[in-house]
Amino acid sequence: MNERETFWADYYGKMSDTAEHWLDYSNDRVQAQTFGVVFAALGPVTKRRCLDVGCGLGQLASALAAVGAREVVGIDVTEEFIERLREQEPRVRWGVGSLDNAELCARLGRFDAISLVEVLQYMPVRATLERAWSMLEPGGRVVAVVPNRDCPIVAKAIARFGGSYLPPTVGELVAVGSSLEAASGFGLQGMFFDQDQTLAPYRVTSWEPRPSFDSPPNRLVFAAAKAS
Repeated sequence: MNERETFWADYYGKMSDTAEHWLDYSNDRVQAQTFGVVFAALGPVTKRRCLDVGCGLGQLASALAAVGAREVVGIDVTEEFIERLREQEPRVRWGVGSLDNAELCARLGRFDAISLVEVLQYMPVRATLERAWSMLEPGGRVVAVVPNRDCPIVAKAIARFGGSYLPPTVGELVAVGSSLEAASGFGLQGMFFDQDQTLAPYRVTSWEPRPSFDSPPNRLVFAAAKAS
């Protein structure tokens, strides 16, 4: 692991026994809505081979297995998570590591759907997305959800963790999506905290390849599809 990954593996490892929802989120309602956004962006996953990068507590990978994915692989740099998940969820193939490890990626092979939820703030954005893209089968999709660097709320976390926490901007994600070879399409969505959270905490915008937001969204959703 590189220095950033080592920092976060240790940081989250210390929380592994007390966490109940995704550790980047304040509550499980935000997590639940994010699940829906990710599943919609991935498209049908039944009988498909899926990879969840930065699987954390394993909720998304387990959900992919539950809805009929042919095979699900979940990887994370936090060994404590993976050890527990291997005992709790045998339907998923769990592993320790990240896309920074070329040897691991070669062993894992290729996938029809790859998710990176709350991961890109901890890793080199372009290199990570390009590695995921190289592991994607024709007709497959890569989907990422990540904090928006330009959001004032996110800025507090950036200030707290400095160089270990570097989420991308809209422009960075657009630049990556625009440069992917053999892409049949890509787009971004913004996720804004809604004033009325009776039904959902986030207001989610429509897909745009080069969105222009009136104010900075809290989260960005990135999706790219590879031509068949």
